[in-house]
Amino acid sequence: MPKQEEWSSEEDARAYREIRALVDKWKRLGYKTYPDGTEWIGHTPHRAPQAYLHQLYAPLGAIGIGQMESEISRRLPDNFRCFLMLHNGIGLFANYISVYGLRRSWSRTNLVEAGQQPFSILEPNVQRRPGNAPDDVLFIGSLGDNDDLIGMNPDGGIFRWESDDPLSGSTKSYSSVFTFLLEEANEAAALFDPDGRERD
Repeated sequence: MPKQEEWSSEEDARAYREIRALVDKWKRLGYKTYPDGTEWIGHTPHRAPQAYLHQLYAPLGAIGIGQMESEISRRLPDNFRCFLMLHNGIGLFANYISVYGLRRSWSRTNLVEAGQQPFSILEPNVQRRPGNAPDDVLFIGSLGDNDDLIGMNPDGGIFRWESDDPLSGSTKSYSSVFTFLLEEANEAAALFDPDGRERD
């Protein structure tokens, strides 16, 4: 975990502690840790034999963050850099909430290696970027059953992308990636029963 002086704000540090407490409650269903530090938490075999509710990918580190910035041709906001030092992407509640990361391998044969890889941040920002997206918006993840894109402004503020009116004042916003994750994870938790099954 970053040292106190490395957090972009005390609010982000507090939000991350609360996110971890919420996610770690699901360890009672089972969990596993990969050699690189990637964690899968909340075994849900009713979805698939090796399915887990939450995936927290290993830290990216300074070199990986530099590689990501080079590949997307922009400097990342401080709160997102701090997040990547903790997790190179995250998937919560069966990827209902996703934050993308730097994917280093596209192997389809090595399932262990594939399990340690987040959704790629390059896809929505380089390969399939929305044509009407402002140049300064970075797409960092997705939310909901429809996988709506989550955008980040240069100041680190987060918003739900609405392609018809992406800068609408009615668009829900968050001060950072950490406050986004905490608020949405608290709401998503109500959608699942204690065994990790989606409620009807």
